[in-house]
Amino acid sequence: MLHLFKFRKKLPQIVIRYSKLLDPIFIFYCQNNPDLKKQGWNDWIPKSREKIDENIKLFREEWRKDGEIILRGICGILRLNFYRNVIPIYIVSGNARNFSDPLIIRGDYHNPTDFVDILTHELIHVLFTDNGNKVPMSIDKNMFPTENHDTQVHVIVYAVLKYIYLEVLNDKERFEKYVSTTKSKDYLRALEIVEKRGYRELIEQFVKMYK
Repeated sequence: MLHLFKFRKKLPQIVIRYSKLLDPIFIFYCQNNPDLKKQGWNDWIPKSREKIDENIKLFREEWRKDGEIILRGICGILRLNFYRNVIPIYIVSGNARNFSDPLIIRGDYHNPTDFVDILTHELIHVLFTDNGNKVPMSIDKNMFPTENHDTQVHVIVYAVLKYIYLEVLNDKERFEKYVSTTKSKDYLRALEIVEKRGYRELIEQFVKMYK
């Protein structure tokens, strides 16, 4: 079974910290980008540094609850290892889209579990980046040739997320809550494929392409 894969015992340390360097750049971008203004960011006001620091403390506490089993679950089901000892998570006041390289997440989530959900999503991308030579993006293209790039790279991400929520965290409601916030049509299409073809079946097919 896929989840019995013996990955490295030492998992990467997840370091969640405020980025003093990046934050002013993202604040300026969010407040001045014309496209973001059309999306409702024109009234956005960044949280105070004190509030961001308070949130970061809550984010760290929430990650400590399930972080290790989440990482082990991701590595186990994909039969892959992280190849870095430390993964820094840079927190900024706001950004329209989270990034995995470098890993940047907005710090104004009201619920720490929402932050962990986003972090888990991005860490799956990081794992694929760490294994770029072993798991080329051509696998996604071959599996989903008629889909666009964003959909291709997110089908397996959502399949793994569903596995984590349902079989590792045993929290189907949390998965449903997380995906209910998805607005991107490309991501919604990826979710549709996961529902239609099955998360386990997709992951098994994916892993066979590089094992």
